[in-house]
Amino acid sequence: MPKGPTMRQPRDVIHFLLLTAALVAGFVVSGCDNKETVLDIETPDGGVEVNRDIDDGSLSVDVEE
Repeated sequence: MPKGPTMRQPRDVIHFLLLTAALVAGFVVSGCDNKETVLDIETPDGGVEVNRDIDDGSLSVDVEE
């Protein structure tokens, strides 16, 4: 026979549901970038990264020095 209560307490269920809702909300709010890396060059002095937005095709260039 198991020791202790075998059913979850209502408090535990509510905590689980609130935690699940918070995780889902975090994923929805953070979203994701709809970009792909076209070119990524890294050198000892810096680097260049070119990304293309999949939605509208615009390019962005990031230069690290």
